[in-house]
Amino acid sequence: MNLQQLHYTSTATLGPNGSGFRFTAASPELPITLLGEAEQLIGYEPPSDAPRRPTVEELSSFPVAFSHNRLSDGSRLLCRTVRTGPGRSGRHGNFHAHAIRLPDSGGLPGGLLPIEAWESPSWADRTPDGGIPVPLTALVPARRIDKKGLLDFVQARADRLEAFLTDVRTLFRTPDAPQLLVVEQNSAHTAYWVAVASAVLPRELAGRLTFTTYTRRPMLARQQIVGVFPDADFDYAAAASQHRYRVHDCTGGHSSPARTERDLWAAVAARIWLAGRPELFAEATRRTALGRTGAVTAGAGRAAAARSGTGGTVCVPEAEDDADRLAALAAREGITLDSAGRTAAARWTRRHAPGTDPGNTLRTRLLTTVAAGGTDRTPEEWTVLASLTEEFSGPALRMATTPLKDDLRAELDRAAGNPATPLVRFLALLRLAEALWVDRDTVLPVLAARLTAALLDEHSQDRKVVRAAMDAHPELRAAVLDSLDHTAATGAPEPIVRLLGAELPGADLTGRPHLTMAAAVAAAPLPDGDHDAAAQLHTLLQTAGPEHQETASVLRTAFRLVWGDAPLRPAEAEALLTGLPPGWHRAPDLVDAFVGAALDSGPDDPVAPRLAKSLLKSLLGRSGELDARQRAALLLLEQAGDLASGAAPPGYTARVIALRRQAHPLEAGIAERLCAALARRLLCMDPPPAPGELPDLIHSGDELLLDAYALEAHSDGVRALLGQTPTYAAVCFVAWHTAPGVNDLWDEIRTDLLASVLRPEVRRMSTEEVEEIRHCLRQVGGPWAETFHEWDRFGVLGRLSGRWRGRPGRS
Repeated sequence: MNLQQLHYTSTATLGPNGSGFRFTAASPELPITLLGEAEQLIGYEPPSDAPRRPTVEELSSFPVAFSHNRLSDGSRLLCRTVRTGPGRSGRHGNFHAHAIRLPDSGGLPGGLLPIEAWESPSWADRTPDGGIPVPLTALVPARRIDKKGLLDFVQARADRLEAFLTDVRTLFRTPDAPQLLVVEQNSAHTAYWVAVASAVLPRELAGRLTFTTYTRRPMLARQQIVGVFPDADFDYAAAASQHRYRVHDCTGGHSSPARTERDLWAAVAARIWLAGRPELFAEATRRTALGRTGAVTAGAGRAAAARSGTGGTVCVPEAEDDADRLAALAAREGITLDSAGRTAAARWTRRHAPGTDPGNTLRTRLLTTVAAGGTDRTPEEWTVLASLTEEFSGPALRMATTPLKDDLRAELDRAAGNPATPLVRFLALLRLAEALWVDRDTVLPVLAARLTAALLDEHSQDRKVVRAAMDAHPELRAAVLDSLDHTAATGAPEPIVRLLGAELPGADLTGRPHLTMAAAVAAAPLPDGDHDAAAQLHTLLQTAGPEHQETASVLRTAFRLVWGDAPLRPAEAEALLTGLPPGWHRAPDLVDAFVGAALDSGPDDPVAPRLAKSLLKSLLGRSGELDARQRAALLLLEQAGDLASGAAPPGYTARVIALRRQAHPLEAGIAERLCAALARRLLCMDPPPAPGELPDLIHSGDELLLDAYALEAHSDGVRALLGQTPTYAAVCFVAWHTAPGVNDLWDEIRTDLLASVLRPEVRRMSTEEVEEIRHCLRQVGGPWAETFHEWDRFGVLGRLSGRWRGRPGRS
């Protein structure tokens, strides 16, 4: 099948945009809709210092823009653009672009990678005669980038190799991976970098890697790897602040700083390149495919990559597994690794049974390299080496372990001289030394002295080793149990539950109430979902024994075992509070849990105000249990409940205003409940608020409370009561004429209420109902009746017009 082609260059005839550049040849089956998109990808600007009218010899020194691009329909465009002459009128001279379109479902014929088409003789430097592309079924590889050239190249760029490989790894792991900008003096060198990247990637990903070997304007490039010259239109400082690019400047300029975490795979891969064994990358990929069953997931990842704009996110195997496999292959071939690489190789060996290698010859070569060392061994390496004790002690490695024995002897001395050496590692080194017949007499006394203190360390990482030590030393077993009991009393007891069930079944817990309760939970796990947590807490306290039930720390442990990190709900807190012993407030963290249940409650929780009242009664007289803000917030929650029930004594508005200042910042649920309760109370008819309550609110200028009052006054309930009860209308008339001019917010609110709430209801009233309002206002005394008469004059015509229109009477 012929490849779809296009040619693009400058002609004598100017196009609609005033430029002579146009498509001069294109395969007829090439979708026209893609030509405009392709045109944006194949432009060419020469370097700033390039000659404007180059000779034939000078043309060969111009950079080649060889690019692999993803198009919007999922297909790809492989293009070679070269400078061909001084141009007709353009300032950048003439160039010729020859491109082929590759379908999304496949790559180049013959399985060729895009970078392998670099400088292929199949590329044309001019438009074919007649404007019809010469049929092309495949690209002939030029073999310009061979193994020797690549190895020479990476040796010359060794200082940038690991950093570059680290960044290559990110290209297909995250959809927003930064682009890689490679700064070179020659576009061919950028092609080498692309070849390096393609060699280390699985072939499937290498075939989708987008790149360009040259551009003058990298900020406009969309490819994953972008090659530029030092004079490119690029501001390193601006790009660094945007985190859009990772720069690798091989000309002496600025490069991006090393990443915070070192990529182990990239470090091993760099050593493989420098050792001249790049074929190991292909073997690692094959072994990954054979050892992984996630083909469906990978297929879904490839589909997602096809839909993305710059290569997308493909399902990439777990980073550590890839690094370990690659390190194992490198060690098998005798490539010298640092400690992290040897650790990875040994880790891979530990995970794979010896039977997978007939005769174990390859495995022996791998372990021989690991045993040889070469650099200082880290604690992580020693931990993994100790797990391979049986293999190192076998006859096949007896002669190869001499360097390892020397290193082990020195490491034992260091462990004995450093009190901070973890016991697990110390014991693991000892086991390895026993297997390799390394002298241990000098370290055994030190180990015996440190064993007790180390076993009491709650941060020990190897519980199996601790268990073995406890079985060997009964006197230390009791010390470990005491330490666990203390941990349950002061820290999170949940891990202790798991430990008792898995590692210490049947341990003697006498005199250790915290462990006793944890063991009870381990034996009968608490149910998930809704359950009587208060009853379970009291049951646990009984398990601890009568002499411990009122101990504050025991109470706290029981609470943590039942609730863990889950928040305490108001209903649970109220039920639990009634059954707690008098000294419950001394239990660490318990006060915070109860106060949090009240303060974090929702605005409609019916229990929260009662809980606040109970907590204030329990804690108000105890100094140090509540800070001033918490106390004020609880008082406001209690006040909101009293306002809602009508139990709040007069002066509640002033109290609310004062407490709000002390409780800042007030929890949202309490603020919403308080605002609604106060507004309803101030607009209540039976019983009405005391005369000074609303003025207190007005004079405070509290915007939140005033807005809540206005919102409640606009409610359907208030409107209905105004329409049904002329007396209530009179009360609201007086209230909304109170304290004019005190502050702008109140004037705005009361003016709006009079105009949009009260006046419409009064206009719908009969003459008798309006007269009843006047009667009520005359009883109040003062100028209220006359003020209402003046205010209502504008509503008389409205009522009359309603009657003239024959509006039905009010029931």
